[in-house]
Amino acid sequence: MKFAFSISSLLAYASSILLLGFSIPLVAQIPASNASTDCQTPKPPYLNTVEDFIGMGHFQEDCQKDSQAAVSSFTQAMRLNPKAEEPYYHRANAYYELGNYQAAVEDYTEVIRQNTGRLGFSSVAYWNRARAYEKLGEKQKAISDWTQVISENASSADAYFFRGNLYRDLGNKESAIADYKAAEELLQQYLNGVFGNGMMDARNEEMLDQVRNELLRLGVSISEVPQISTGRILQSIAKMEVDRALNLATFQPQHSVIQHFDAQLQDLYKQLANTQPQPYERVVEALISNAAYEKMESLEMERSQLLNKFSPDHPKITLIDKQKNQLEVLIRRNRI
Repeated sequence: MKFAFSISSLLAYASSILLLGFSIPLVAQIPASNASTDCQTPKPPYLNTVEDFIGMGHFQEDCQKDSQAAVSSFTQAMRLNPKAEEPYYHRANAYYELGNYQAAVEDYTEVIRQNTGRLGFSSVAYWNRARAYEKLGEKQKAISDWTQVISENASSADAYFFRGNLYRDLGNKESAIADYKAAEELLQQYLNGVFGNGMMDARNEEMLDQVRNELLRLGVSISEVPQISTGRILQSIAKMEVDRALNLATFQPQHSVIQHFDAQLQDLYKQLANTQPQPYERVVEALISNAAYEKMESLEMERSQLLNKFSPDHPKITLIDKQKNQLEVLIRRNRI
């Protein structure tokens, strides 16, 4: 199952692969399945431990697309160790996927009640229980959970946005506006790299548009252009650094073409130094490296296609090889 997580919940989900250290005699050997070979989630060879059943549940969700079977596997893990927090969390996610939101709420509540803190599932359980409460129409309970999420992570734009939606639906205009404004500010910081480069993505741009539209509907005047000038400068620098590297495969550094790139980059770096807010340390290097890796992937695909028509020493292929070498130099120079 591909459950919609926040950044913090992704970390919690990743931690679920840790061993629980609980084992009993062999329960069953897993029969062969018809799952797609494209799925990367491993299938445990035996069902022996709590961890095995949890792994089987993930395999059933991700590879077999069978959340009901996953519920059974997570339930078996809970029978082996009723005090294990993790199976409750994953079974809740499977119930949510099945549309059984009441059962999901009950399992998330059990995770929160146990609150072992060892794997961090109680924090993300508040997040996911809030979404389940929303599905059940229990908006006040969802607001309480979003408030808990915000108390633990005040930089969660999603939580402010979702809570703002609930306040709006309940007619609490003042609280909705306050939450939308908080979300707008955080999203602009995300897109400006204030929290690093990980949240400078299209999803947050879309959410920013949604937040600003909600503010407009509530009669709040906003600036015509969102304040993400730092992010735009960062993206321009990354693109231009890659373009410069590609041209170095053809021209010497002293050539006028390269000199033109250098002049433009110098101006962009000056703009970046003078803009607010300032991005998190090393964001520009990370963006340049990411852009270079993406370009290298496209060049590799192009090279593979050309090899079907030409020999490796063909000018088109040798140019690609030179461009890849220059991109590798750029990545090494910006390695964090």
